[in-house]
Amino acid sequence: MNTLRCILAASALLVCLTSAASERKKEKTDTTAFGRIATLVKNKTFRVEVTDAYPTGNSSVTISSPGGGSTTLGGEGHVSLSGNRGELLFQDSVVTGRLPFFGRGYTLPYGEGGGFEFSRSRLDKTTVKIVKKRRQQLARLSCSTRAGNDVISLTLDVYENGRCTLHVNSNNRASISYGGFVEALVADLP
Repeated sequence: MNTLRCILAASALLVCLTSAASERKKEKTDTTAFGRIATLVKNKTFRVEVTDAYPTGNSSVTISSPGGGSTTLGGEGHVSLSGNRGELLFQDSVVTGRLPFFGRGYTLPYGEGGGFEFSRSRLDKTTVKIVKKRRQQLARLSCSTRAGNDVISLTLDVYENGRCTLHVNSNNRASISYGGFVEALVADLP
């Protein structure tokens, strides 16, 4: 009976030690992945692809087609961008790309309500912070830029798995958030 107890105690101890070692190894690999993401964000040389939009004040977005029909996208403030993905390229101190926009425009010139267009727009007031929330780390890039006569502030939160959240505030439009992922530019890959 005593040998059975000793064997069970030794087995339990072995299981605990093995799981603790695997947790440390997992934590170390997550730190390595996050280190690569943080380096991309600090260097400001990466690509953001947005796959979802979260407009403020809208429970869904209705798009009218030229044939007279209409389609309702999303719901609960979510719009899937499966056919209309946006992309931003951050290269040192400039940003290039486009983001679709769903929401209210306040003071837009006629015909400019289709989205945010960035054509080598210069980044101003750029800050990069590493934020630790509970068990999760994220790299936060905050900056502002101009697109035409609009001043736009961007806040990008990048998580260790490469997923990101992009918050966009504009002088001429309602604020909007996007979900997507961040990846290295092709020239930056080893």
